[in-house]
Amino acid sequence: MTKSITLLITILLSFNLSAQQEKESVIGINVGGSFTGATYRLALTIVEDDSIASNLVGGSNTPVMALSFDYGVNDQFSIGALASIQHFTADINEVDINFLDTTVISGITTNFNRFYIGVVPRYRYTTNNDRLELYSAARVGFIFWSTNFDSENSRIDALKGFGGGRPAFSLVAIGGRYYFDNHFGVNFELATGAPFLASIGLNYKL
Repeated sequence: MTKSITLLITILLSFNLSAQQEKESVIGINVGGSFTGATYRLALTIVEDDSIASNLVGGSNTPVMALSFDYGVNDQFSIGALASIQHFTADINEVDINFLDTTVISGITTNFNRFYIGVVPRYRYTTNNDRLELYSAARVGFIFWSTNFDSENSRIDALKGFGGGRPAFSLVAIGGRYYFDNHFGVNFELATGAPFLASIGLNYKL
């Protein structure tokens, strides 16, 4: 077993295939998990464990879905762009709304979309394997939300255009790409903040 593993590693290291080089471009798709998503899921779990609140409130959220582009400035530095979306829903089955001394009972479904767009400069480390690329990076961008309320109450429904945003800065502590051939590869990232803390994905080198 040990000899087989050693042989496999030797074969992988012997391939003469290159990671991203100067003036080469890489596009990617990623799926990841965010701090916001984990916090939201925790809050929903607490609510669902409450026998009273669980009958009134529910919801869900998706993983972060992202698209990326990266251009090699030279063999060590690259500059790229990253765009992502994460979807959240919240359902309130019944709620008392007191508006101008009028109380109504209304069900509310709320949809949140969390968007991110930013630039990503990367520093690539030297490795002994031409298939493997390791890097660290900074992510400088902007997060903005779009919100839609679906309610039988027109006063609540009027809030459907509500949204907001903020600048976002985070560091990719370590990321990596592994190429199966001259074009296709897989990658991972571990980061400190938005839009995701950890992700895996597929890459294609142009």
